[in-house]
Amino acid sequence: MKLKINQTKLLNALVILSLCVIAFGAGYWINGSNKSPDEVLITTAYQMIMSDSIYNQHTDRELSYAAIRGMLTAINDPYSELIEPDAAQNFAQTFTGQMGVVGLFADKVGDRVVITIIFPGQPADKAGLRVGDVILAVDNVILNKDADSSETGLLIRGAPGSTVHLKVQRDTQSLEFDVVRQLREYVSFRMLPDGIAYIANNAFNSTASQKMKEGLTALLAQKPVGLVWDLRNNEGGDMQAAQDILSDFIKQGLLFSAELADNQTVQFSAKGNPIAGDIPLVVLMDKTTYSAAETSAAAVAETGRGQTIGSNSYGKGVIQATINLPEKALLQMTVARWHSPSGQWYQGRGVAPQIAVNDDPATTPDEVLQKAVEILTKK
Repeated sequence: MKLKINQTKLLNALVILSLCVIAFGAGYWINGSNKSPDEVLITTAYQMIMSDSIYNQHTDRELSYAAIRGMLTAINDPYSELIEPDAAQNFAQTFTGQMGVVGLFADKVGDRVVITIIFPGQPADKAGLRVGDVILAVDNVILNKDADSSETGLLIRGAPGSTVHLKVQRDTQSLEFDVVRQLREYVSFRMLPDGIAYIANNAFNSTASQKMKEGLTALLAQKPVGLVWDLRNNEGGDMQAAQDILSDFIKQGLLFSAELADNQTVQFSAKGNPIAGDIPLVVLMDKTTYSAAETSAAAVAETGRGQTIGSNSYGKGVIQATINLPEKALLQMTVARWHSPSGQWYQGRGVAPQIAVNDDPATTPDEVLQKAVEILTKK
């Protein structure tokens, strides 16, 4: 209910106070039978701000978004975000792998959206963007302190072949970049010398799950003596997809578990009948191995299915759910911690490889891949 006050009443503070009390009572009487006291509290405050505040310059929708963001700030969840409709429309296409990307990952640091990963060889890398750049605007949409990293990432994505204009701050400089989005191949595979098969996947989504099966089937038909699974430059994704893909390699047993807010635990186990359950396996990893990809590296190592080589992974040990809100908005928040088969939680510290090898970007050879091939050809 909105309360309208005429000029005469504005001159009388006592009358205003009385009307506020009446409005509160009316709101409680109208809504009290169907809402909890806290819901009535929020609704009544919202009604009063919209009706009577001389400072409020927001629309109903803007004020509703501000209230949601306020609640998300209060729970101190660094991954919780409200995704407004303009960005939310890209979400479904992103999950199915049909969206053009530029090859960067950004996190919220304080009240800024900061680039934390640049995927080598991708458009953002070629354009000259760097880790540490603060994103100020996307296609001239200025990011304010309420801007969220996932929402920003979705705004950056778009039709493959189209251009996104990014304005960033680097130290004291303000820089602008035009970056062409490209359709990312989430799975690539090939045969290497000495009978070694190589497969890389860059995300865990419904597209990658099916493409992994197709790639592994094609590679195994060539009778390789060993297999390299490259999880570098992997942005993570859906835990169900992680279970499906891990089940291509691991025959049985616990792959990982999710600890929910109510202290309940959901276990994700191998589904049986793996495509590549017996071939010698080495997994490549580094700081761009993120989220569900870290889960997979830990599962391979801790189950003894294969060896992990490279450097420490990113260190994201939590799981988000994305919920549809009314009016085509999305709410993303952390709903679980993921634990490795041995019960380890890798939040903030990452998964360490069993064999530490660093790739030197100044040299042409991929030292991590070379080490993997060396190990597999010695078996």
